[in-house]
Amino acid sequence: MASITKLGKRKQPARAIDFVDPTDNRKRKRIRLGIVQHRDAVEAKHRIEKLLTARVLNQSIDSETAMWLSGVSDEIHDRIARAGLCEPREPEATSPQLAEWISRYLKQRAPEIAAGSLQRIRQTGNRLEDHFGCARPLDSISAADAKAWRADMLIEGLAEATVRLHCRNAKSIFNEAVEQELIEKSPMAKLKSGSVAANRDRFVTAEETQKLLEAAPTLEWRILIGLARLAGLRIPSESHILTWDKVDWEKCRLTVFAPKTGQTRVVPIVPELFELLSEAWDRAPDGATEILTMSRNNLHRNFTIIIERAGLTVWPDMWQTLRRSAETMFAMQWPQHIVSSWIGHSVQVSLKHYVQTPDSVYEAAVGLPVLRAAESAAVTRRNAGNRSQIDEIDERRKSRPVNEKSQKPFGATGFSEMGGGGIEPPTPGFSILCSTN
Repeated sequence: MASITKLGKRKQPARAIDFVDPTDNRKRKRIRLGIVQHRDAVEAKHRIEKLLTARVLNQSIDSETAMWLSGVSDEIHDRIARAGLCEPREPEATSPQLAEWISRYLKQRAPEIAAGSLQRIRQTGNRLEDHFGCARPLDSISAADAKAWRADMLIEGLAEATVRLHCRNAKSIFNEAVEQELIEKSPMAKLKSGSVAANRDRFVTAEETQKLLEAAPTLEWRILIGLARLAGLRIPSESHILTWDKVDWEKCRLTVFAPKTGQTRVVPIVPELFELLSEAWDRAPDGATEILTMSRNNLHRNFTIIIERAGLTVWPDMWQTLRRSAETMFAMQWPQHIVSSWIGHSVQVSLKHYVQTPDSVYEAAVGLPVLRAAESAAVTRRNAGNRSQIDEIDERRKSRPVNEKSQKPFGATGFSEMGGGGIEPPTPGFSILCSTN
C-alpha cells in the first residue's frame, strides 16, 4: 500500500512515504520524513498504512498507532494531517483565556482602585467575554477584532462617551497582559478612548440656585444642593460621608475626602453655605457626627421634583451640572490652579469638562451703556443687603464665642477671608457681578 522513497543520492538521503489514497480519487501522495534511519522510515511506513486502512474502512486506529502519531513532531504530524490521514493538532495555548485573565486582572487591581472603578472595569470585562467568548485566548484577538467589538457597542446604541470608557478599560486590561509578557502587543492599542468633552451648555445661575434652595423641602436638601452648587462636591459619594469634625468654623473651610480618587482636599465655605451649615449645626442633636443623614436612594428623582417646583426646566446630569457651575463660579474670581484644587481634579480636566463662560460674562464684556448703569445699581443694592446679612450673622457669632457642642471657639469675624459679593463674588476687571446678571 505504501513505499519508502529515497530523496537524493547522498549517503544519508532524506526519505519519504509514497502511497495511493483510494478515498481521494486514487491520488498519489507523499509524506516527507526528512533525514531518518531506514528502520525509522520502515516504522513510519507501517503506521501510515495503518492510518490509511483505518480511513478506508472508517475504523478507529489501534492504540500503538495512536501513541506513535501523538509522539511525532508537529511538522511531521502536520504533513500527515495535510495528506488526510488524521486531524490537525490544536495549537497549544500560549496565552491565558480571556475570562481567566480578566479575573486575574481584577484581583490584582482590587487593592489599588476604588470599588466604583473596579465595578466599571468588571462591566467592560463582561462585554469582552460576551463578544469574544470566555475561552478565547488573549493572543488570538486581533486589532480588527477589537475594532469590531467597538463598532458593535455603537450599533447597540451606547453613547460615544460610554464606548470610550469601555475602550479605556479594555486597554488597561490588555496593556497589563503585555507588561506581564503574556501577549506581544495589545489589540486595543489604537481604539479611540479619550474622554469626550462634557456638554457644558447649562450653567445654574445664582438666582436659579436661590430658587432651588427655596423649593427644597428640608434643611438637609438645602445643604445637599448647597454642597453641590456652592462648594462643588460630588453627590452623593462626597456629600454623604461628610462629618461635623471636617468643618473649620474659624477659617470657613471644609475638608472633603473623595472616594473616587482617594484624596482629600479643602474647600472654602462661602457665606450662603456657611449659614446653611450653621443652622444645621444648631439643630443637630448632641453627639451627631454626620452632616447629612438622608438616604442616597432616589436623589435623582427627588431633585427632579425640586427643580420643577422651582419653576425651572430639568437639565441632564443634574448634580454634575451643579458641580460644574460651582467651579465656574470660583474660576471667575480665583486662579484656575487654585480652583481645580478646591474641586478636586487637574487644570486640564477643569478646562475640558467643567469651566464654562456664562452669558453674563459676555454681557459684561459688551458693556451695553443702558444695562451697565441699571445693573451696577442693582449690584450695589444687593451687596449692601448681603453685607447687612453677613454683619448680622457675625454679631450672632460674637455673642456666642464658644461652640456649645464642641467647645471650640468660632472665628472672631464669622466669615474670615470671604467677600460680601453674594453667591458669586465679583470678577476682577468687571464693573458688575458677571455670573448673576
